[in-house]
Amino acid sequence: MKQVLVIVLALFIVGCSSTSKVALSEDSFLLTSNDPEYGYTESKPIELGGFLRGTKSAGAHIEYFEGLMGPNGEKVKVTRLGSCCEFEDKSMPFGGGLLDRYQLTYEGQKKPVIIYVNLYKFNKPLAPMGFALL
Repeated sequence: MKQVLVIVLALFIVGCSSTSKVALSEDSFLLTSNDPEYGYTESKPIELGGFLRGTKSAGAHIEYFEGLMGPNGEKVKVTRLGSCCEFEDKSMPFGGGLLDRYQLTYEGQKKPVIIYVNLYKFNKPLAPMGFALL
């Protein structure tokens, strides 16, 4: 099982090459933030973590990126750009951490976007504006 998780994670780090659209029905439940800064700024990262505390959300970042779509159901290519942006949080075992940056692209998009992700803390995530989460 761990090998499968490692392979899936590696695929997301490298990025998907497919740019096909996902069929959306009127019954689809799409979760998108109303905050224009959510995910796009260091001060409002998408909180997908929990692996330090062994919570059930340990694979949340993989599930999150699998469910992320462009505004019209386009498949999103996710490329991890690396860690950045040190932050302090006294509630964490090490008193803080680093955010990760990801580039998101989809077919027909004018310009790739960069999002910030906190892999230490978990809060039920939404898609940043301009994207949808299934």
